[in-house]
Amino acid sequence: MIKEKKEEPPSVPSNIIIKSAYEQTKELLRPRYFDEIIDQIVQYIKEHPNHYENLEIEAKLGRFEFKGDQVKVLEKINETFIIHDNIKTSNPDTKFFFNAGIPLKDFFLIESSLDKESMIEGKNIVKKIEPPKTYKDILYTTNKRQSLIYIDVKKVGEEIIRKENKKNINVRNGGYDFRITCCEEIKTEIDKKKDFIKSERDKFRVSYQLSYFRIDLTISKNSKNDNEYAYEIEIELNKLKTELLREERLDEKKIRTILDRFIQNIMNLYSVLLPKTFYLNSKKENYPNHLTDEEIESKYGNYFRKNLTKNK
Repeated sequence: MIKEKKEEPPSVPSNIIIKSAYEQTKELLRPRYFDEIIDQIVQYIKEHPNHYENLEIEAKLGRFEFKGDQVKVLEKINETFIIHDNIKTSNPDTKFFFNAGIPLKDFFLIESSLDKESMIEGKNIVKKIEPPKTYKDILYTTNKRQSLIYIDVKKVGEEIIRKENKKNINVRNGGYDFRITCCEEIKTEIDKKKDFIKSERDKFRVSYQLSYFRIDLTISKNSKNDNEYAYEIEIELNKLKTELLREERLDEKKIRTILDRFIQNIMNLYSVLLPKTFYLNSKKENYPNHLTDEEIESKYGNYFRKNLTKNK
């Protein structure tokens, strides 16, 4: 009798999950919509097999707003669902908008949770990328972005990119919304005869690495307004392109496993903000610190804003 060969699981660590949130949400990690998102991303990868070196897959936390009677009802639904782009064109008065960024207090609760986790020793844990960086972005009418990169007051780099073949996967999650974007990020140059400045912004960014994923926490402001700040959190699959380029053929099972972890971690970032009564199988001392507005301002606000303007 020939013994069947047991199929080996993908060589992806099973624990590449943000641990501080994972313990609170592990019973909810596999909602039905995961597969639809993964199918769309895998389809995008298959449609661009010769452009892995330019591949970018990232998710931004934010909030969807709806305009028009046909889609206003989507604001009332608490279940998680995917918003398909085609509802934009069904009626000129029917639109939805994604506003990247979350409230200041939520931003720092997540930052505090990640920072604590980065102090844990061991493998497959969150690691803080040092030092933080400041960016001066110049946005052009031709969808190009020129970024001047600083560490403290020293310029350490510059990049000019244009994002092409963009695909958005919009997830309405009862107020904890997010947008996953797949695109090709192309390095380019500025043509002074054709490229005209649309706007400028300054950004201060702290980043963390967790296996295949980089988590960027960014405070930005439009250069024309010194009093308006945006607090943005995004998680990028920044090592997936390396994985794809290294393989002779697409290991779809492995890619799907990584994408599954990717979506889990998006949800886990938001789980830090859930009320204590929601947490599952967690000890009280593991809860994140719910800082007051005054504590946030004294502990983080001045530090971030001061670093945001260092390159002036």
